[in-house]
Amino acid sequence: MSDIDARLREDVHLLGELLGNTIREQYGDAFLDKIEQIRKGAKADRRGAGDELSTRLNQLQEDELLPVARAFNQFLNLANIAEQYQLIHRRDESQPAPFESRVLPELLARLQSEGHSNESLARQLARLEIELVLTAHPTEVARRTLIQKYDAIAAQLALQDHRDLTSAEREQIRQRLQRLIAEAWHTEEIRRIRPTPVDEAKWGFAVIEHSLWHAIPNYLRKADQALHAATGLRLPLEAAPI
Repeated sequence: MSDIDARLREDVHLLGELLGNTIREQYGDAFLDKIEQIRKGAKADRRGAGDELSTRLNQLQEDELLPVARAFNQFLNLANIAEQYQLIHRRDESQPAPFESRVLPELLARLQSEGHSNESLARQLARLEIELVLTAHPTEVARRTLIQKYDAIAAQLALQDHRDLTSAEREQIRQRLQRLIAEAWHTEEIRRIRPTPVDEAKWGFAVIEHSLWHAIPNYLRKADQALHAATGLRLPLEAAPI
């Protein structure tokens, strides 16, 4: 197992442990034990070792169904945050670049091999017009408040990666993660009422603020670097393909 994979497992284990603390605080040890038994039953079921999972699920009371479903959904969300953080920030330099990082350089190289001039490639890249359309579905699950909390959890994982942290600083990060996970757990995941146009506008602003505001300039810098590496030319300062 690589060092990166080991750190991912550590992050997932930590986030799962902190989620378990939150669930225990609200529902008690007995309920948390049921969730753990269901998890083990699912692993056994994947190995073809009997019907333990269905037995465990059939033993649940009606008022336990939603909390159990929420617990596993929240754990998957947290595991996904850890995995996404690893993919973006912890890639081993010996590994191939992610697919999205190779697309433009490979495309430019192919077009050059087909006889397109450097000037033509630079001109067409600068003339790109990509329009983004933001919509909010009435049953949109990733609410603005949850997106903000998930971003904050990822930020704490980044802080935790610093190797010069003291024990007290690591404990502070753990406490912040615990608080954020508890806040996410107590946040309604599903809209109870249809969003208003103002709600949809706020959702769009949240996407712009937390994602596009950083992602688009970063993409333009990478596009400019790819163009320069392939042709020696740069995108003009006024280029705005998105």
